[in-house]
Amino acid sequence: MRSAQYDAQFILDRSYKLFNKGGLVSLKVRAVAKVCHCSVIPLYRCFQSQEGLYKAVLNHSFSVFEKDLLKEIETYKIDSHDPDPYWCLYSALSCQHGLVKEANIGNMKIIDKLAHITHKYFSNKSTYKLRAYIQLICMILNIKSTNKFSDSNSSLLAFSKITQNFLKTLK
Repeated sequence: MRSAQYDAQFILDRSYKLFNKGGLVSLKVRAVAKVCHCSVIPLYRCFQSQEGLYKAVLNHSFSVFEKDLLKEIETYKIDSHDPDPYWCLYSALSCQHGLVKEANIGNMKIIDKLAHITHKYFSNKSTYKLRAYIQLICMILNIKSTNKFSDSNSSLLAFSKITQNFLKTLK
């Protein structure tokens, strides 16, 4: 073990990376201690409990998601007048593997929080519709990550178009 100071930000950064690899199930105190090369003591000192660590990592993930979403909205506004929530969400979620994994296992707290964040920027869309967008996008990202479409990007594009047309019917 190193004789270094383990501050909350260092632990949070490592925890966030671990969360993005496997979701909340991979975010155990001992696993985090291992990737931080320390004992569990600094983790409990900084976050008091495993639940405290979960909350900190999720808050950080939601913050990163919101920043990515805003960036996508601004990029989309440059290219067109009205940003499409489907494509903005797709781009923002594509780097949030931990949140996607949680959404794919049906963690409604995660889906609801993502919908709430998104609704701030797309208030003309219902949270019901945004939840559906999020769930379908997470399903697409999960399928894409399994490499079932690796040989045929056109299949993924077709699947995405079908999904987008389905979402249009939710109005």
